[in-house]
Amino acid sequence: MVAPAYHEDTYVDTELSANLDSTFAFEGPEKLLELWFFDSDKSIPDHVAKEGLRSIPLEKWVDVLDLVSCKILSMNSSDEVDAYLLSESSLFVFAHKIILKTCGTTTTLACLDKLFELVNEYLFNSMDKVYQGTDILRIFYSRRSFMFPLKQKHVHKDWKHEVALLNNFFGNGKSYVVGDFASDDHWYLYMGGNSPESNDSNSSTDQTFEILMTELDPIKAKKFVTTRKPGGSSLVHENEEDESDLGHDLGLEMMSETKLDSVFAENHCTDVSTHMPSPSLSDSLEFEEDTTPIIKECSSSKFQFIHDAFAFTPCGFSSNSISRVGNYYYTLHITPESGWSYASFETNYPFYKSDTLNITDVLLRVLNIFEPGKFSATLITEQGDDANVLENFNSLSNCSDLLLKSFSKFGYEKQERVLYDLKGNYKLLYLNYAKISKE
Repeated sequence: MVAPAYHEDTYVDTELSANLDSTFAFEGPEKLLELWFFDSDKSIPDHVAKEGLRSIPLEKWVDVLDLVSCKILSMNSSDEVDAYLLSESSLFVFAHKIILKTCGTTTTLACLDKLFELVNEYLFNSMDKVYQGTDILRIFYSRRSFMFPLKQKHVHKDWKHEVALLNNFFGNGKSYVVGDFASDDHWYLYMGGNSPESNDSNSSTDQTFEILMTELDPIKAKKFVTTRKPGGSSLVHENEEDESDLGHDLGLEMMSETKLDSVFAENHCTDVSTHMPSPSLSDSLEFEEDTTPIIKECSSSKFQFIHDAFAFTPCGFSSNSISRVGNYYYTLHITPESGWSYASFETNYPFYKSDTLNITDVLLRVLNIFEPGKFSATLITEQGDDANVLENFNSLSNCSDLLLKSFSKFGYEKQERVLYDLKGNYKLLYLNYAKISKE
């Protein structure tokens, strides 16, 4: 067990959470940076603090995130990971790696110098050699094409500029553009580092599964709109000592009502209607009648997820969910504004063949919650010959009929399916689908 660098396993900035105003937020698609310093928490060498990256105090992460232009709203910890919910998406800190995901006009890559300064201070201070970007084991940086690229800042205005900065900082980098580059819906990936081509010593599988959705159904999107106002009215005083905020309270309500807290529930299910009106939702927008289909309500997940969620004002939603069993997480971020609506789902769970829940079950559940007009799914994974990996790739690669037939009034038609063999024994599957009507 690795302990974080602070005494409490939760943290909430209630004042910031109550006063945060996201009226002018617009860019949903996130920049996703993943840095591996070691292969696992068990492979951290003796001369390095065994807590690894989790030995860096919370206040130091505040300094890093200031350079990115985002703030920490709250944090939850498990035995394996510290999960920070941010004003713009999420940060996950494991002992051996970090995952930073930020939306809007954040400057994700601006934090690299400061981050490595802290890594040397807290992890490698007993070494004569300074740990640099060229020493990193693995680096991944990815994002969907932006909706408003000209409003981005600095190098984030252009993929080539981002790649140039990454190449200056890290070694052995390669970049990819996946999907239809002529459209506004494609995906970028950069990867590098010193990871060997094969890693037979690692019994676990590194896998990331993302679903990136646009043109959300208006009825579904309305569930992420609130009447909450920023300021003192969003503070909740339970007693003289305990204080909470409506943003977090309503976020957990939204999670429950939309069943985002049940994405990984086991397949022991009964048929129920998903429509549950909420008094926290705004009536200021006009939407069509809700035609939410009947779906499955399932028993509690074996993962025992710890959920942290936030409802932004006037609209928007973010959540982190970390398992008490294992080092798994899933995270969701939603910007429901009409004209540029967007939602993302991401998890590192590897989906074993023995599971009652498979990767396409999760895909269908997420799509049912948002009913997007378009979506892309990416599956990037290590150990391409592993039986679980092959099962996940086959399941997703061959789900076209399932996506056409699983919804009563519409289906999803495949636009693209791309498979890449990447460096370091990684594989990438990219899917792109568009909604079609059955009526």
